[in-house]
Amino acid sequence: MRFAVALFALLFTTAALSAQTPKIAVANPAKIFNEIQETKDLQAKLADDLKTLQATDHEKSTKVKDMQANRDTLKPDSPQYNDINKQLMQATVEYEVWSRLQQADVQRQQKLQIKNLFEKITAATGDIAKQRGIDLVIAENKPEFPDNIDQINADNLRMLISQRNILYDSGTLDISNEVIAAMDAKYKSGK
Repeated sequence: MRFAVALFALLFTTAALSAQTPKIAVANPAKIFNEIQETKDLQAKLADDLKTLQATDHEKSTKVKDMQANRDTLKPDSPQYNDINKQLMQATVEYEVWSRLQQADVQRQQKLQIKNLFEKITAATGDIAKQRGIDLVIAENKPEFPDNIDQINADNLRMLISQRNILYDSGTLDISNEVIAAMDAKYKSGK
């Protein structure tokens, strides 16, 4: 009888402990970020925007070069030289300011898009975790080693190793593909 009571107590304790065992999963934010359709569409839009920006930049820089060529045909002591030189300096300054503003704007837009996508990744990961009853999702950082180890030095190899935060995962805990599918479905539906 004592053995049966002890066995029952052991089984009850084991069941209680297993009910409290947290469920853990992993997700690779870099993989998710690179594979979702929204990132691909944003990259395509950015490439188009950069082509337009480069065309405008070429037009503006050509205008400045043409003004300089026009000025250089004149003698430096002629009255027209000073007028054209002032116009050239004004155009050069305007071009440089425009160029810097465009670069700053492009960088700002990229940062906003990255932040926005990361927030969406975090929210989608939370949704998947709630649906599956997962208590904790660990962000997997898994830098790739080069195929040819001779391409990097020992310090860079140590750095890659130190960046890795999960040494082993059976693959059953990774919800990255589920997050990608959920985000793509939501993105395609326009929400």
